[in-house]
Amino acid sequence: MIDPDIGTIGRARAVLPAMRPVRRLAILAAALAVVVGTATPAASPVAGAAAPGAAAVTPPGPVIAALGARPKTQDRPVPSSIRPAIRSASRDYPKPYFDGCHVEQDGGLPDEIGCRYGRIDGSRTIVLFGDSHALSWFPAVEKMAIRKGWRLLSLTMSACTPADIPAYAPKTGTVSEPCAEWRDATLGLIELIRPAVVLAAGTRGFATVDASGAVLTGADRTVAWESGIERTIDRLKSSGARVIWIADTPIARVDPPSCLARHMRSTLACATPVAYAVNMAWLSEEHLVTQVESVGFIDPSLWVCPSSPCPAVIGNLLVYRDAGHMTATFMASLSSRLEKAVAADLVAHP
Repeated sequence: MIDPDIGTIGRARAVLPAMRPVRRLAILAAALAVVVGTATPAASPVAGAAAPGAAAVTPPGPVIAALGARPKTQDRPVPSSIRPAIRSASRDYPKPYFDGCHVEQDGGLPDEIGCRYGRIDGSRTIVLFGDSHALSWFPAVEKMAIRKGWRLLSLTMSACTPADIPAYAPKTGTVSEPCAEWRDATLGLIELIRPAVVLAAGTRGFATVDASGAVLTGADRTVAWESGIERTIDRLKSSGARVIWIADTPIARVDPPSCLARHMRSTLACATPVAYAVNMAWLSEEHLVTQVESVGFIDPSLWVCPSSPCPAVIGNLLVYRDAGHMTATFMASLSSRLEKAVAADLVAHP
């Protein structure tokens, strides 16, 4: 799947003026490697069929996951033991939604005291930072924090990209000032508390504008994101934390809970083609920036989409609560994989 916003050597050249000199060379070299074939899907540790159970920490190289390297998804009826139940899946939110620790679009500032989880008296702090796609990871991160004896601080806001760029709302045609205020305050808080680890994530489905208020598309949108996420990562690194970026999760073509309710005898009817669910160009974009910034990178694509087409149900777990967000129940099941990936990164970068 080729995203018109990103991906080609022409795009890489368009990005160069917006980036620092050393980073310009790194981005261009990586893009050239893709074009001339010096980096191939076969070199990726997540390209093989056995990879879904492994920690997806990728070594240098802009190619992240191969679209075709998945076993075939087998059709079956919806399990009678499916969790969460289909009728309640749309409300299977992570804990911070219910206790007021996830900031909604109308604004608010981060709560450093009331939004602590894990081992409150832990000697190390891990921060989960980003938008609602970052919050989807909360169940997995909380279980990891409890097992490791870490304090967890959850800092997320709906529709607020972690990149330091304007958050534009197409439905209202407005820029979210609360997002910019929340992001700045949150980064300041992270710099103050100096956590050991920051796990950051954000959706690729953001919209933004330039200084004149014009909505950005194509390469201009990507350039804005790259520059903005650079600024954000630089502030996160200034806290002394090991920063690890979690790539955006695959999306569904349908609303899985409602689709499954209509197709109780065929989970395959609600599956999503890999080329639609997994945006390879955006994965490469995220990976390139983390390599240039020398921060960690975790690609969960094969955890969420281990077969082709991407299933709506894995085992007896309903993967999605809507087309873009995972159920809290499913994400909790990824905790061990996430912990292994984080541990591998911390071993490599003590």
